[in-house]
This record gives sequence, C-alpha cells and structure tokens, in this order.
Amino acid sequence: MNGFQFMKKILIFITLILCIISITFAQKSKIDKVIVKASQFIQSNNERNAIETLENAIKDYPNEVSLHIFLAEIYFNKKDFENSILYYDKAIAIDRNYDLNAYYRLGIMQKQIGKYTTARRNFQYYVDNQKKPRYESRIEDSKYNIACIDFITEQLQKQKKIDPISLGENINDTDYQYLPTLTLDNELYFTQRKSNAEDFYFATLNSEYYNSIMADDSSDKQLDFSKMWNRKQKLPPPLNTAENEGAMSVSPDGRYIYFAKCNAKDGYGSCDIYRSKRVGNTFSKPENLGNAVNSNAWDSQPSIASDGRTLFFASNREGGFGQSDIWYSYLKDDGTWTKAKNCGHKINTAGNEITPYIHHSNTTLYFSSDSLIGMGGQDIYFSKIVDGKFEETTNLGYPINTLADETCFIVSAGGDFAIYSKQNAENDFDLYAFDMDRTLRPTKVVCLQGKVSYDDEKKGNESVFEIRNLRNSRLVASTSSDKATNMYKLALVVGEHYAMNVSCNGYLLYSENFSIEDIDNIASKQIIEKNILMQSVKEGSRVVLKNVFFATNSFELQKESDVELKALLKLLKENPKITIEISGYTDNVGNEQYNLVLSERRANSVKNWLIENGIDESRLRAKGYGMANSIADNSTEYGRKQNRRTEFRITAF
Repeated sequence: MNGFQFMKKILIFITLILCIISITFAQKSKIDKVIVKASQFIQSNNERNAIETLENAIKDYPNEVSLHIFLAEIYFNKKDFENSILYYDKAIAIDRNYDLNAYYRLGIMQKQIGKYTTARRNFQYYVDNQKKPRYESRIEDSKYNIACIDFITEQLQKQKKIDPISLGENINDTDYQYLPTLTLDNELYFTQRKSNAEDFYFATLNSEYYNSIMADDSSDKQLDFSKMWNRKQKLPPPLNTAENEGAMSVSPDGRYIYFAKCNAKDGYGSCDIYRSKRVGNTFSKPENLGNAVNSNAWDSQPSIASDGRTLFFASNREGGFGQSDIWYSYLKDDGTWTKAKNCGHKINTAGNEITPYIHHSNTTLYFSSDSLIGMGGQDIYFSKIVDGKFEETTNLGYPINTLADETCFIVSAGGDFAIYSKQNAENDFDLYAFDMDRTLRPTKVVCLQGKVSYDDEKKGNESVFEIRNLRNSRLVASTSSDKATNMYKLALVVGEHYAMNVSCNGYLLYSENFSIEDIDNIASKQIIEKNILMQSVKEGSRVVLKNVFFATNSFELQKESDVELKALLKLLKENPKITIEISGYTDNVGNEQYNLVLSERRANSVKNWLIENGIDESRLRAKGYGMANSIADNSTEYGRKQNRRTEFRITAF
C-alpha cells in the first residue's frame, strides 16, 4: 500500500469517527430536549403529558437508560408501582450500574407489594455497591429494610392463629371508631369520628354473656366479642362539646378521664391533655394539666397507669428523638405534675411513636411505631417495665401486625383479650378484638373493690387509698372512694404482697397488708371484694399499725414502715389536740421478760420516729405489753403473726 492509499484510509476513518460523534451529540441533544420538556410538564403538574413525551421518546431511543429512569421516577411518585418497577427493571437491563438508586427504589416498592426475596436482593446490591457519602442515609435505610424483610419472612413462617372479631353493631357504626380504653370491670370507652366531628362513647360489659363464657372451663372456649358489650352511649357534657376533643383514656377505677382537646382557648399548643373527675354519674369540668405536661406542640393520646399517678402520652415537641415520641409525667402529692420526660431510646426512634397504652399491671407499655424493625407501616410493640426501667421492645408479630398501619392497641386486665382499631371493607375504622396468645399476655391483674363505710354514718366522705408492693415499697395503685357511692376500685398484680393504707379527714388511719394469693380460688376470679370501715377520731379509739415492721428480735424500724408512719404523722398534724399511746405487743414465743422489753423498745422506736418528724413529745406515750392482750390464737403461726403488732390508742382528743 502506497502512502497516498494509507492517508486516504486514515481520512475515511477520521470522517467516520466525526460522523459518529456528530450523530451522538445530535442524539444527546434530542434526548436532552425530551428530558427538559418532560421536566417542564412535571413542574406544571402535568404528569400525563410528561409520561406521554417520555414513552414516545423511548420508542425512538429504546436503549437510552436516562429516559427509562425518568419515567420510572414519575411512576414511583404516583405510587404506580407496577409501571415504576417495569421501567426500573428495563433501565437496569440496559446498564446495570447507571443509577444505583434504582435498586433502592425497587427494594422499597417490592417490599410494599410483598415481593420480599427480590426486594432484599435489591437492597443488598445497593448496600454493597453504593459508595457515595451523600447517600449514607439511604444505605442505612436499606440495611433497616433488610432487617425488616428478614423479620417478616420469619413471622410468616411461624404465623399464629389469630381471628379478630368485630365488636359488632352495638359498638361499630359508620366512619371511625378508634382509641379504645377499658376499666378494670371491662367498661369500654372510645372515640367515634363521624362527619368530621368527634364524640366520646362508652358501653357497659354484657355481664350475663361474659360470666357464662368465663365460667366454662373447657380449653376451647372463645369469646364472641360482638356480644361482649351492651349498646354504646354517648358521654354527656362537659366531656362532649362543640369543641375538638378526642383520644380518651379512662383510669382503671373509672374515676378519671384524660383526653386531648385541640385549639382550646386555655391551651398551650395545637392539642393539650385535659382531665375530668367522675363522681357518681357526673363529670367535673375538664382541667388543662398545665405546662409541665403540655407544650406549644401537639400533645395527645394519653394513657393513665393504675397507680393513678403516671401518665403516658404522645407528643411531637422539641427535645425528642424523632417526629413523635412517647413521653410521661408523674402526679405529685401536692396535685401538680412533674415536667414531662421522654421515655428514652428503647421506646422512641427518629420516626413516629404513637398511641401508648400502659396495661393495668403497670408492667407493660404498648405503643405503635413506624421505625422499629417490623412488618411495615405502623406496627404494635410492647416493652416490659422492670424496676421502673424499660426493657427492649418486642414486635407483636404477624398477623397482629401487617403491611398496613396497626394502632390503638389495648389489653384487658386479665390479659385474655386485646382490642384495636382496624380498617374495614369500606376503608373506615372499626374496633376489633381477639383472644391474646398466652405467650404475649401481660402480667395478670385482678380488681380489688368494695365499699367504704363510716362508723358515724356521715355522707359525702372521700377516702384516699394507697397500695404499695412490700417487696420494693413501690406505689402500685392509688384511688379515692366515690363520694356519691362510697365505692372504690383498684388493680393489683396476682402473686404479690401488698400494704394498703386508707385515710380520710376526720377518721383514723386504716391499714392492712395482704397477699393476693391468700384469696381462695384467685385463679378463677377477676374481682375480689374487700369492704372497709373507717373509725371517726375520738378518745379511746384504737388502731393496729399493720404496716409497721421490725426484723425478728429487733426493734429497728424497717424501711417498709415509712408509708404507714407518714400516714400516722399526717393524722397527728391534722389533729393537733390528739395525744396517743403507742403500744407494743409480742407473741408467746420466748422469755416473758425479754418479750416485755422488746415490745417496749419497739413502741419507743415508733415514738422516736414521730418526734424526729415534728411531733411534740408531750403528745406521745410509748408502752410495751409483751405477751399480754393477745388478739389471736398463739398456737398457730397465723395467730402469732397477728399478736406481734404495734398499735396506737387515742388518749385525749
């Protein structure tokens, strides 16, 4: 080949390259114009024309990956997952690594439609290959979704048999029924939204049906929840008004109702929490809980614990972990609330935690979250409370939780059934219930209730109850008797030992300690009856201090005695003219002289405690009686236990 021919071939090759570049640039220019045009349609909210423009361009340029990605994004934002997945898949087929975010988008959509295997594969590919720092949040979200898919796969393999049953036409109506709450005796309260207006309703238990099924000892008994409650009734004013109220929580004893009110004149933020007290069938004017509980943000969905003091609620205020967190506040002895505290990182996330519910046992907090490992959307979780601290959260699992949102979850006192709000076929929300799996049940509680009577038969008294766990001295239940009915009601965990103190202005302290296990047939009972007689303050009245404790052969007061001694202190301060004799007694075990000395030292220990806490010594006398004045049979351990006691007697009034 001569030089001329060689140069000719070079010129032809260069010409071809320039033509290809020219065509490529011309094609790119046309594609750029298509993308600009489609973008303009999107900016003017004309998605239809944008889609048509891109689809036509793809016919001319079937291998242009950018057009497929753009079209897939439009369908993704429209939540048209079928078409979005179609075009993302085509884009990946053309160029596997053109846009790694396609794998992330595919994972999101495939997870939502239940294609877990391919979703997990796409999330994992994204994690393994996406190295750009600006996508760190998507990488972490992909890892979270992989964990959720693994959880879902595991749950579907060990599915529990749960059959939610509608509460029936006595409860459910058109529109929304949600945010239920139960008293100890299974009175049901809930919020109903109808025509954009919210009202509070309640329904009493159908005792005839409930008692008949509970009396059935067969292992296959199952509650028909459509028969459980009588026809609902609308709560009267001042609870239901023309204002925007919702999200009710009723204390286990039925005496207090907590709820949210929005845009109120006396509010601090968009929604605040209020409280109303029930006396008989009358409700007091609701009071705002104040700025220790409420903030300038959204505060709602309260749940009051059976101690009558601890209030859990949801709020999107500043200072939390995420968008909405679970917070709590505590009612102090002076009637004010402590500044609300966040429940911490074991409960709250960067997402939304809502609808808290503290079970009557005070041992389990239920709530919903959209950011913990779960099935999808809002799932229901619980956290056990041990020694006042939250343990790691547990997802209730499938089929309680699904791909949809599950919220408003509550559990009966006995832990045998749960109620929650569930979407029906008309896309409204009704209340459903199901039998709780035994592995998921919270600690069982029973209802301790009774009537308070007064030896002078005076009407309109209100006695205050406090019950503490003798194992750790924690307050587990508090209430007051109803002025109209003299009835009281408390929730207590089965299997614990308790100290109970009852006080009322003008009456002597009543105290008792007992174990729930001491009650016959406790396993088959939901309610325990215990009536209380209060003695008026008068000369000669005598009270056994049943919750003043000493170690064996010791006169040193044990820490568990503080509650009872403080109640006695309060009585003496409220009645400054009272003088008392503090009397010590023993059983008949041991030397008579030793027991006499021991009983007097114990009486003096109580006397000295009162003096140290502000009572003038002139009002107090301590005397030991040893084995004398037995009140029970010393031949039994139970009788000897009764005889080992500390009393006080009013000597002047």
